[in-house]
Amino acid sequence: MIFSISIPWPTQMDRKEEAAGAASRTSLESVTMAEDQNHDWHRLLAQSSEDVRALHQLCRDGRLYEVERWIAEGKPIQVAPQTIPKGTRPKTALQIALETGQYSLAVLLLSKGYQVELERYSPLDMVLHARRWDLFDLLLDWGADLKSADVYTVLNTYNVELYERFRAAGYDLTQRHEMASILGHGTSNRPLLGFMKRHRAEDPKIQYELDMALGEHAKAGNEKGVNLCLWAGADARAFTQNSDSGLSEDVEAENGEERFTGWSAIEQATNEGHLTILKRLSPDPARDDFDNLYQYAKNESVIAFLATIQPPKDLTSILSTHLLRIGNPFPWASRTGTWAIEALLSCRVRWEETNPKRIADIRRLIMKVNDYELKTILSRLKRPKVCAPETYQELIRPPTIQGRLLALGLIKKPVSEREKRRDELARLMSRYDRAALYEQVWSQPVQEVAKSYGISGVMLGKVCRKLQVPVPPRGYWARVQNGYSAKKPPLTKLSDRQLPYLLILPANKPA
Repeated sequence: MIFSISIPWPTQMDRKEEAAGAASRTSLESVTMAEDQNHDWHRLLAQSSEDVRALHQLCRDGRLYEVERWIAEGKPIQVAPQTIPKGTRPKTALQIALETGQYSLAVLLLSKGYQVELERYSPLDMVLHARRWDLFDLLLDWGADLKSADVYTVLNTYNVELYERFRAAGYDLTQRHEMASILGHGTSNRPLLGFMKRHRAEDPKIQYELDMALGEHAKAGNEKGVNLCLWAGADARAFTQNSDSGLSEDVEAENGEERFTGWSAIEQATNEGHLTILKRLSPDPARDDFDNLYQYAKNESVIAFLATIQPPKDLTSILSTHLLRIGNPFPWASRTGTWAIEALLSCRVRWEETNPKRIADIRRLIMKVNDYELKTILSRLKRPKVCAPETYQELIRPPTIQGRLLALGLIKKPVSEREKRRDELARLMSRYDRAALYEQVWSQPVQEVAKSYGISGVMLGKVCRKLQVPVPPRGYWARVQNGYSAKKPPLTKLSDRQLPYLLILPANKPA
C-alpha cells in the first residue's frame, strides 16, 4: 500500500534525539526480549473485530498499562484473517501503534506473541513511509520479513543507506521497474540516482533501469532528466521497454517472430520530435541505423537535422512506413499529414526504385490516402530531381491510379493517334478554306501562294496533303508555259468519318 503523507526524512539532530529516546526504552525492550526469547507464543485469535474493539481504543489513547493488563488476562490481540469480512479494512493493534508512532506499545505487542505475518498491510511499508527507522529496526528484530516491503516505498525514502541495506540482504530493488519509473517520471530523487550510478557497472539490472529512465525522459521531452541520466551513465542506444508498458525484457517471441527489445532513447526522441534532446544524445551513423530513425521521425525539423548528418539510403522502405502511418493510422494515434514525406523528399536524395514489387507496395499505400494528400505527394514525385522518371511512370502506370490522377488534374487524358489527326485537321480547317486553296494552287505556283499565307512552299504542300487538296505535279507550270494542257483533278469531299470531328471556322484569306 502506498501512502500519500509527506514526512521529512531524519536529520542528524533527529537521529540524536532518536538515540536518546532509544536509551530510555532499552530496559523495557531488553526485559521483554529476554523474558520471551525462549517462549513460543501461540495466542488465541479473535473471531470478530468486536472482540478487540476495546483493545484498539486503548491503543489509540496510548494507555499502555491497560493494554498490558489486557494481554496478561489472556485476551486476544489479533483477529483471525479468515474471519474478516471481504471488502472491509479494519485497523489492527500493531497498525495503530505504528501510525501513532508509539514505540513502547509496538514493543509490548510484539513481545507478547503478535504475529506480524498476519497483517494485511506490510508494517514495514508503514514505518518506511513515515521514515521511522527505529520502528523499522524493531520490526526486523521481531521477525518481520524484509522482502515484504514494497519496492516503491523503499526507493521513495530517499535514504541511500537503506538502499544499500536492502541490496546487501539480497532484495531486488529493480522489481516491477519501479526504479526506472521513479527516475523516469521525476528528477527529485538524487540519492537514488547516485546509488544507481555507483552500482550500474556491477549490476546489469540497475543499468537497464537507468537506460529505461533515460528513454522515459527522452520521450517526455524532459531535458533535465536526460542530462541527469546521462551523468549517471545511462546508454542512449540501449533498447528498453517503457516502465509502464507491463512488458518484460525477458519475454520470448512467439511463432518464430523476432523478439521485441523496445526502443532506444535516441529513437524515442526522434519519434516524439524533441530536436534539442536528439542533438544532446548525438546520433552517429557509425553506431545508429539512420534509415530506422527516418522511419520514426514525424517532425520536419528532426528529418532536416538527420539529413545534415546522413541522408536516407533505402527511401522506398522509409516512404512505406510514413505512407502506412498516413493511410492506416492506429486507433490510438493522432493522424499525421504529409509533412514528414515532404521533408524526406526535400533531402536532395532522388528516389530510384527498379523493383516492380516494391513500387507496387508504395502504389497500394498511396491509393489509401485522401485526394489532397495524394496530390501533394505525387506533385513532389513528379519532379525528375525528386523521383526518377522511370520509377514515377511505373508508379502511375495502372488504370486505377490513372483515374484518380486524371480526376485531380495531375495528368491529361491520353490522346490516340486518330484523335491527334482529327484535331490537326480541325485546326487546319479553321485557318484554310479548302476550295479557295484548291483554286489558288492551280492558278499559280505553290511558292507564290505560300507567300500570301506567310509560310514556306514545303509547309503549304504539307497543309494541302492533310486537307486532301490536290496540287499540280512537278513540271506542271513549265508545260503550261509551253502550251501544253494538263487535266485538273477535282477537289473531293472529306470522308464522312472525319467531318463530325471538324470545327469549321471562317478561313483566313491570303494577304
